[in-house]
Amino acid sequence: MGVLRRSIALSTGLAVFAAGLFFVQAPATAVPLPGPENPNVQFVEGTPHSEHTFENPPERATPFNTGPGSGAAASGPSGDIRVRLVTAKLADNSNSVSMTSAEQAVAASSNYWKAMTANKLSMTVNTKVAGHQSKAKSTDSYSTIISTITSELNWSASPYTALVIFIPTSTLSGNALGAGYSSGSYSGRVLLPQISGFTNNVMSHEFGHVIGLMHADALQCGSGASDVGVDSNGRFTDPSCYIREYGDTTDIMGAAQFESPVVSSSLWDYAGFGRGDEIRDVGVATGAKTYTLKPWGGTEAQRAIKFTDPISKEVYYLELRQAAGYDSYLDDSGRPPGNRGVKIVQRGGATVASSLILMPSTKPFQEPWYATNHAWQAGSTFTTYTGTQVTINSVSTTSASVTIFADPKLTAKIRFSVGDFDGDKLSDVLSREPDGSLMLYSGLPGNRINNPRLIGSGWNVFDAITGISDFDGDGRADILARTSDGALWLYPGNGSGGFLAKRQVGSGWQGFSHLIGVGDFDGDARPDLMAAKPDGSLWLYPTDGQGGFRAWSQIGSGWNGFTSITSDGSFTGAGAGLFARAGDGTLYLYPGNGWGGFVPRIAVGSGWNTVGDIVSGQDFTGDARTDVLTVTSTGTMRLYPGSGSGFADRLAIGAGWNQFSQVWEAGDFDGDAVADVLARGSNGVLWLYPGNGSGGFLPRVQVGSGWGAFTSVLSAGDFDGDGHPDLVARTSDGVLWLYPTDGRGQFLVRKQIGTGWQGFTQMLAPGDFSGDGKADLVARAADGNLWLYPGNGAGGFQPWRQIGTGWNIFDSVMQGGDFNGDGREDIIARGTDGALWLYPGNGNGGFMTRSSMGTGWNMFTSFAALGNGFTGTGNPSIVGTAGDGTLFLYVGTGTGAFQTVVLDPR
Repeated sequence: MGVLRRSIALSTGLAVFAAGLFFVQAPATAVPLPGPENPNVQFVEGTPHSEHTFENPPERATPFNTGPGSGAAASGPSGDIRVRLVTAKLADNSNSVSMTSAEQAVAASSNYWKAMTANKLSMTVNTKVAGHQSKAKSTDSYSTIISTITSELNWSASPYTALVIFIPTSTLSGNALGAGYSSGSYSGRVLLPQISGFTNNVMSHEFGHVIGLMHADALQCGSGASDVGVDSNGRFTDPSCYIREYGDTTDIMGAAQFESPVVSSSLWDYAGFGRGDEIRDVGVATGAKTYTLKPWGGTEAQRAIKFTDPISKEVYYLELRQAAGYDSYLDDSGRPPGNRGVKIVQRGGATVASSLILMPSTKPFQEPWYATNHAWQAGSTFTTYTGTQVTINSVSTTSASVTIFADPKLTAKIRFSVGDFDGDKLSDVLSREPDGSLMLYSGLPGNRINNPRLIGSGWNVFDAITGISDFDGDGRADILARTSDGALWLYPGNGSGGFLAKRQVGSGWQGFSHLIGVGDFDGDARPDLMAAKPDGSLWLYPTDGQGGFRAWSQIGSGWNGFTSITSDGSFTGAGAGLFARAGDGTLYLYPGNGWGGFVPRIAVGSGWNTVGDIVSGQDFTGDARTDVLTVTSTGTMRLYPGSGSGFADRLAIGAGWNQFSQVWEAGDFDGDAVADVLARGSNGVLWLYPGNGSGGFLPRVQVGSGWGAFTSVLSAGDFDGDGHPDLVARTSDGVLWLYPTDGRGQFLVRKQIGTGWQGFTQMLAPGDFSGDGKADLVARAADGNLWLYPGNGAGGFQPWRQIGTGWNIFDSVMQGGDFNGDGREDIIARGTDGALWLYPGNGNGGFMTRSSMGTGWNMFTSFAALGNGFTGTGNPSIVGTAGDGTLFLYVGTGTGAFQTVVLDPR
């Protein structure tokens, strides 16, 4: 139950309970307090009760349980409350009250609180005044009567003292059976009418107030809900619910009755009663754990259980109420058996010093004031409003067995996609976080996903969530979510990253282990839902396109061997199907046949048990092909683009690149720690294409003009030693120019660094190829000789040397970065036949044995290796411009070969 947690802080020091309404000065929070305008707290007229006023805020003991299983001593009230006992006559009623009976009532109350506090608290009649003649009248209010007699006796409060007054009327004003005023420090005043069957109960109840307790309340809901949360305004999310003051009549602090039930464990814990070992605090509920309860009215240690809900962080108490100690009345003939069993209570209610019983049915009970079904019986299950379950396994007169189950799915991250949720035509990702927050990761151009933003809270009441495209036929993406009790809820998207009003669209769905929004599986142009059961059966729930389902059917078995099942989004271009990951990490594709069935499955990968969540079925790269996104527990994302028939060996990341005469890598040209690309147009304009770190580009920027005068331009790394990347450009007459940059994409003053370079057919900048820590240049001559020009680290050269011959068999040679991952710079060369070769550097200006990198590379007019910073995954990559102007991305393995494309969209 979403308890209104607040302190009692009053300008006058008073909290008045009159006519059943709780008036209290508002604290600093904006949560409305129980009162005339707060329907959360109600008093049911006719309930036998006593009234009470705190003249000072109630006492608050230090909680005695310091952790799971703690047996720390309680630190509650301890001592003897010295009672001045008065029997009074009124000005208009001279009848007498038996002093002997009054003393017996004080003794009964003392015995009760001795039992509750392990003999640490008692009440003793210290002085007596019999037959005091007061000026008060029976027609006066009880507050006037007690004030008058208190003044006449000249009594004042001091720690551990009490004034107890009996008057000869049958009840007090307002039909109250008693009235009390607590002064703090375990001191107070009690006014009672003529001795009756209620006297012992009411006096013990009033001394409970003196100790610092408020009332034992009950949750009442027209819907019968056993537990309920509160909204941001402190009102119940179920408007049929309210707190019934005095509603727990198996508690001394509930409605007045002839018996004196044991005070509930939540109040016991709050006040620090007993030895300190009576309640076992098992901490935050996790998984499924079974515990034994012993009768709460008994004296055994750890006889009750206290646990914290993992989601709401609210605290619940479990007690076995059977005939023991002050609960012996439960065995009396005629007593309802429904009050013997497991009682579930919380601290809180009308106030933080109250308790709240959560009964099997919270529908307002029909009895005038005494409910007949307080307790939960064997075979029943209580579910907190966040989904934690308490199953009553067995109940006997001597013990009960309970299992607390906190579904880990309620606090696990759940990541999924509904396609375009925010209306920008790009696929998005959503994540339900462990604290219940719903985060939207909007898709961005260039294979990227934006930083998350909060679009909802409280989503940890759901143990399964899936995206389903346009479930209700309004053209917007929607979400389906299931609570632990099997209720299925539709959250219609509003098309701009938010929701329309939710509504329940089903019940009984708790039997499924997986819910998958699969797309149009049966070929009727409507999205469908699939559900798998723990027994491995797979079920199809076709939608009607208007927010409901048509007749379902079983479409498979044996699906219980998979750790993840997600939509494939027509991954191979056939009908919508499924991806399923086996326990050994094999990823299987089950393509749909387009009319409600599957074609034979395909193993599409291994090692997928290390990637975490699989979010598939959507186009994240904007190429109209379905992709697969994975997210680890730490939040690391990897994007595996699809090719329309499988995972892509290459990815188109641009068009119109045939307008450029040269395209090459620029290193981190703009200083954002991401690899960039430079392109020179046939008109001599120089363009920077900043990498976005996800295998795509940010908007391009013109960084120069007039570059058509050069026959070769290359990125030379930090050639002059100033810490910033530089360009080297050669004119047709062989002059070599250095163009230093400021590290932010702007050029500084150029300087000439060489002449006579016109004899080389190709130049490249392989980084530190010689292994001396300085950037170098390599040049290929027309005769095929390859020359190394080691840089001196200050913009000039050390003596050059020949490092190869026969390189004229290649039509293109380029720097390769550390393509094979051995920590040394490499060179890549393309033969005239389109074969691509890797020449690994040996770290001191030479080569190791070359290896083949594939064929068919003569389709590209230009290509460039981009090092490890372009895709965001730490793997090297190459881009190539095809004849039609398409720019293709190839991703390396880091060991000298290529793999299917992998990107980091974050």
